[in-house]
Amino acid sequence: MTRLVHSAGGFIRSLQMSSSHVFAFVEGRLDRPFLDRLLHQVLAATELKHQVIAIKEIPGSTGGKPTLLSTFRSFRTQRNLRSKPFGKSMVCVFVADKDGDDFCGTIVRSPHLIYSPTYDLESHLISCADLHRGLSDSCGITAAQAKEIIPDPQAWIRRMASNWKEWMALCLVSQSKSVNCGCTFDRISQVNPNPLDVADPVAVEGFKVLLAARLGIDRAAFDQLYAAAERAVEWSIRHSKPMRYFKGKWYGHVLQEHLAVQNKPADANFNGVWERLAATLVAQVAQRSGCKCCGHYETRIAALSAGM
Repeated sequence: MTRLVHSAGGFIRSLQMSSSHVFAFVEGRLDRPFLDRLLHQVLAATELKHQVIAIKEIPGSTGGKPTLLSTFRSFRTQRNLRSKPFGKSMVCVFVADKDGDDFCGTIVRSPHLIYSPTYDLESHLISCADLHRGLSDSCGITAAQAKEIIPDPQAWIRRMASNWKEWMALCLVSQSKSVNCGCTFDRISQVNPNPLDVADPVAVEGFKVLLAARLGIDRAAFDQLYAAAERAVEWSIRHSKPMRYFKGKWYGHVLQEHLAVQNKPADANFNGVWERLAATLVAQVAQRSGCKCCGHYETRIAALSAGM
């Protein structure tokens, strides 16, 4: 059956004519159940209905963060972020991965646009969810066995972020200057031959030389750029925010490498653990009041929906 496709104007009209009041626009597949769970909790005491829309669901959209942000700007220009069509109050909120936008100075300021507090939603879940239970559910092992594999998840995260700090700094320089020479957040570290260990200084130096050449600047100028990125990364680790610039999928890669050298309980499933783990962490969201993963988003969405 062919899905009905609206024009841009028709899409807005479909929102206005629906029975929902709060519309959340998200980037990807994992964001959709996360926001759906969260909104159900935030609006539980009200009569407001909500709808979560992946950006690919918008007519003609190819998806992705650039499309999400351009759609947000269009809604803002056309005064569709908050309106009262046909007597129905409605509000729109857009939820985006922060990526390295705070370092690059490209954050868009609006109460209707919420960025993840960490690099992306996946890294946010890793920071605040119960990783022992998530590992237990995704691998088919007990919580006690999960604790044997990673006794202190937060300490393990900090150590991995520290091991990859040079790669994060290189990626931040690359992103902030829009130069791609192989050190980007889309790739796992190319300077950590062993993903579980510290970076290779020779490999780091090679990327520094390459980046400086691509930027057309001398080494002294490049070292200043790199030092600023390195300070941002080190600050995040030192202040217990190791996932601020550590991508969620990187964690999945490092975790898979870590599991490969652990004693595997009989009948446990360690293969392709990342996709399952991400899903089990989302399943923990909004299960009870005071959900650690909800607070950053909950307060902002509650403020937007107040008084509707």
